[in-house]
Amino acid sequence: MSANSSKLCVQVPASTANLGPGFDVLGMALGLHLRCTLTESSDGFHIVASGTDADTITKDETNLIWRAFSRLAGGKENHNFQLEIDNHIPIGKGLGSSAAATVAGLALANEWHNFGHGKEKLIRIATEMEGHPDNVAAAARGGLVMSCQTDDGDVISLNIETQGVLEIALVVPQFKLSTEKARSALPASYSRKDAVFNLQRLALLLASLRDGHHELLAEAMRDRMHQPFRAALIPGFAEMLKLKGIPGMHGIALSGAGPSVLALCSKNTFSAGEAISSIFRKHGIESKLYNLPVDSHGLVVEWAK
Repeated sequence: MSANSSKLCVQVPASTANLGPGFDVLGMALGLHLRCTLTESSDGFHIVASGTDADTITKDETNLIWRAFSRLAGGKENHNFQLEIDNHIPIGKGLGSSAAATVAGLALANEWHNFGHGKEKLIRIATEMEGHPDNVAAAARGGLVMSCQTDDGDVISLNIETQGVLEIALVVPQFKLSTEKARSALPASYSRKDAVFNLQRLALLLASLRDGHHELLAEAMRDRMHQPFRAALIPGFAEMLKLKGIPGMHGIALSGAGPSVLALCSKNTFSAGEAISSIFRKHGIESKLYNLPVDSHGLVVEWAK
């Protein structure tokens, strides 16, 4: 803990994973954030939560942020803390809310106890807790990130530079889809043809983003590994993938395992989002539309007086 400061603050972005063909490989940080403030308390342990889905955030020691804090702190943690959570990431909607919470808790413990771990170490521990590195790597690093797990459990994550301004039309439907249900919809194996299909489009997606060939994103974001199998779980999604003719809208994908849907845009993000929202409405589902930038900062840690 800093001797000259009383409040430790962290900010962690939401994230979207997969981006079509990048199944369990790609993650992108979004301009929605989880903010946490840790202070010493004179009367035990308290959690105060506000913001999006605050009523669903647990306020005892089972809270995911606190569990991550305790995981890294080990025997150093005590119970004389107040943890203030200001959340703006919809929970259970395929936006990396649990990854953000895990990264936030690890970052709080790392800074409070002066462990000095870099983001790579935090990503590895968060991956052990989450099971997959794509969301946690994007939450920690910001921007567009590829992740690779080695045989010994280490995580290699690298930022991918993109050319041209991209904004995200994000549509969050008013129902939840559990990660377990979305995972169980996937097949046990894939054909060589489908594997090659995704490899081709993943390579095309990365090259298109790197070189600014946004006109190729509609083809580059096609997928045969997860979206076709999850489409039945998200009413109207198959129709959304066929949307065309909106200037500035370049490609549509599930956000993570869903049910949120996003479009990569260079303009007209509202029009793109409204087109997706209208399909949800046609199926009797209300949704919330966000026009978001890509978050380029990732995890931010600071002390405040």
